[in-house]
Amino acid sequence: MHTKSRIRRVADIVSTNRIDLPPKAGVYAFWWMGDRDKLLQANRRLVLKGPGGAPVVVEYGDWWPKELRFPCLYVGKSTNIKKRFSLHLKLGTLGRVHPPHSAHAKVKPRTTSCQLRWGIEHVFPDEPDSRRLILEHVGFSCNTHFPDNPIAERFFEEDRLVGTWRPWFNVDSER
Repeated sequence: MHTKSRIRRVADIVSTNRIDLPPKAGVYAFWWMGDRDKLLQANRRLVLKGPGGAPVVVEYGDWWPKELRFPCLYVGKSTNIKKRFSLHLKLGTLGRVHPPHSAHAKVKPRTTSCQLRWGIEHVFPDEPDSRRLILEHVGFSCNTHFPDNPIAERFFEEDRLVGTWRPWFNVDSER
């Protein structure tokens, strides 16, 4: 799932005014395919609410495994990859979906299913058009082959990939 041949640019997936993905269950990942320096020079500070509402400061690091061709931004699982992809991106919404927060606090996502769009908007708070940034610089890959016990295999695969690839936008105080 992390090889260059398996990762497709988001713009290529939606280029025909339809989402070119299978409506199947699986595990998926979003990748930063743009200039790595641009990502590493972006806002890498996130303030979460910890126990009792106390602030917990997280600094996104350059902690991607060397075997990854691109930095992983988010890993998830779904019963319908095509639908979940669409929910993450909110491509019908131009401009920004979430306002930037001056103190780097985690702004409540518009929905519980748009983690990728929220993450891009947090990391690039001065970007007026996060949709364009996603189309130009983000890639996507998925695995829908889980033949033995699909529900359990997807669950464990997502957990394994989050632990191994350490995607920025999977960080939350609840994990």
